[in-house]
Amino acid sequence: MIVCDSEGYETGASFAGDAAGNSSQAYWSLMESYISGQDDLMEPVDVIWYCISAPGSRVTDADLRVIQGFRELRKPVAAVLTQADVTCEDTCQELRKVLVGAGLDGELVFESSRDPFVRIDRGIPELYEWTFNMLEESRRESFVIACNRDYRRKFELCRTYIRIAAAGASAPALSPIPFSDAAVITPIQLGLMGKILTVWNLSEFRNLAGAATLDTVLPLVGKTVAGNLLKMIPGAGSVLGGIINASVAASLTYGLGTALNEGCHYVCQKALNGGGLADFRDIVGSDFAKKVFEYAGSYRRMAQGVAGEQDGRGK
Repeated sequence: MIVCDSEGYETGASFAGDAAGNSSQAYWSLMESYISGQDDLMEPVDVIWYCISAPGSRVTDADLRVIQGFRELRKPVAAVLTQADVTCEDTCQELRKVLVGAGLDGELVFESSRDPFVRIDRGIPELYEWTFNMLEESRRESFVIACNRDYRRKFELCRTYIRIAAAGASAPALSPIPFSDAAVITPIQLGLMGKILTVWNLSEFRNLAGAATLDTVLPLVGKTVAGNLLKMIPGAGSVLGGIINASVAASLTYGLGTALNEGCHYVCQKALNGGGLADFRDIVGSDFAKKVFEYAGSYRRMAQGVAGEQDGRGK
């Protein structure tokens, strides 16, 4: 996800290519180079937020020229009236009328405010949803990760990562050699933790997570459980042991990922509610291993239920 904060337009300012004294046209040429990928971005722009300062109380001809140019290029463009909290609603309504009068759909005019108590009909949440819907499917995941909001989608995205990692962890564990999977499974789980922390914008915890969680939880939980399960089944051969290890590997990966995902959701929600910055101890607390076991158990029971249904259909 690349975000480009382009140069703004000011009356009387000069821009590259302004030899003829037409600063409005020169400004549009500058903007056109951005959205076509001819500038340093090296790839075209997908969605445009055209920001206009609401306290400035005006929409210039250059603003209208650029917005119209974006529309002619069939680029999704929204006008955002910024700093709505330091001006009156009447001013915002007048600016909205000018934009709508120039042909921009009123549903594409949004407002932003740094004061959460200022009432705005179409603000940042609506702008976020509009942007998400305008993006191509391949871009949406990056957008969700980049934004520090929309916790529902972040949580569901991590659940997808968890299911994929659980399936991946079980594959190397199918080896009939006892515990030969340990070195292969750990990087899978470390990678999963890194992805989850990145989605929640908690990447600063990635290195700490590997040391504090995997080195403590996995050897203690994973190898112990796998070994005990083997001992509980009389006459278990190497193939059966491999199958059991695969089940344990997938379950523990699911449990670890789910417990971490919920912990990240908790600290981000806590920060959003004014509870301060995230502390890794809030995520990996004293009951973290217990949660890993609980979620691992629920995953294993679910997997056994699915396997039982499939066996029933085959009879």
